[in-house]
Amino acid sequence: MTDLIFEEYLRVGIIQTTVDSASAWGSTLNMSTIEEERVVSEIQQHLASLALEIPKPDIVLMPEVTVPLGFVGRLKRISKQMNSIIIAGLDFSPISGSDTKSAQNRAAIIIPNRWGDGHSSKVTIRYVGKTYPSFEEETSLNHHGYEFHSIPEIWVFDAGKFGRFGVVICFDLLDLERVATYRLQIQHLFVLAYNKDATTFDHAAEAMARMIYCNVVICNTGYYGGSIAVSPYKRPERRMIYRHSGSKLSTSQTIELPVKSLFEAQSDTWPAGKDREFKALPPGSKSIAAHSQHELPVSAKSDG
Repeated sequence: MTDLIFEEYLRVGIIQTTVDSASAWGSTLNMSTIEEERVVSEIQQHLASLALEIPKPDIVLMPEVTVPLGFVGRLKRISKQMNSIIIAGLDFSPISGSDTKSAQNRAAIIIPNRWGDGHSSKVTIRYVGKTYPSFEEETSLNHHGYEFHSIPEIWVFDAGKFGRFGVVICFDLLDLERVATYRLQIQHLFVLAYNKDATTFDHAAEAMARMIYCNVVICNTGYYGGSIAVSPYKRPERRMIYRHSGSKLSTSQTIELPVKSLFEAQSDTWPAGKDREFKALPPGSKSIAAHSQHELPVSAKSDG
C-alpha cells in the first residue's frame, strides 16, 4: 500500500432517508408498503441528483435498515451507471432453515468493476453484517417473533489509491474490539445508522477519529437527523467536515475526505518542513501495520 500514489480526496455522497420506524415495522418484520414506496422515491431522487454532479461521488452511503431488499437489483444498475460504490443499509432479512426464527441486519457494498477508472460494465456485491443489536432493535424483533442473528465479522476494504475503509452498522461503532482492529489500519470508517441518540454518536465519531485515527462518517436516518463527518485535523474548524441536524429531513450532500495527507500523518511520513495538519498519533502507535485481518480489493471479480 505504501507504493501507491494516493488521491488527495475521496468524494462521499451521504443520503439521509426518512423512514418512520413506527410505520415501517410496527406490524411486520419487513418495511410496510407505504414506507417502502416512499423511501424508494427518496433514494431515486437523491441518486439522480448525485449522478449529475461533476465529478460524481466515489462512494454513496445510505442509512441502516432503510433500503428495501427488493431494491438492491436497481441499486446495482445505478452503481454501474454512476461508477460509484454504493454502501446501503438493508431492511431486516429473515434467516431460513433454522430451528428458531431469526433475522439479520446487513449492509450491501456494491462495487463497479471499473470503479475509479473508466466506465463499468458489471458490479461486485458484498454484505457486511451487524454483530450487536441495540436494545430497541432486539425488542422489536422479539415482538415479531424473531431473534437477532449476530454476524461476528470485521471487514477492511482495500480501495487502492483512495485508501482502505471499514463499514460499521450503528451500535457496532461502540464495539471496542472493532476499534482495536481498525486502529491505524484504515483511512475511512463509514457508519450506517438508524439512531435516535444522535448527540452520543456525534461525540463517538470524534473520539473514534482520534482513537482509530481515520475519517469517520456517520450516515444516520433523516427521521432523527445527526449525520456527521469528522477527520483528525488539528484545527477544530477543519475537523468537522460535515454535520446535518434536524428531524424528518430528507437530504443528500457530497463531501471530500482527505486521503494522501491523512496517510502521511498515519504512517508518520509527513513531509519535512511542512506544517502538520493533523493531531498527534494515538498513544503507542508510530506506523500502520503491514496488513489487515480481512481485506477485499474493490476490483474483485464481479457476480453480475
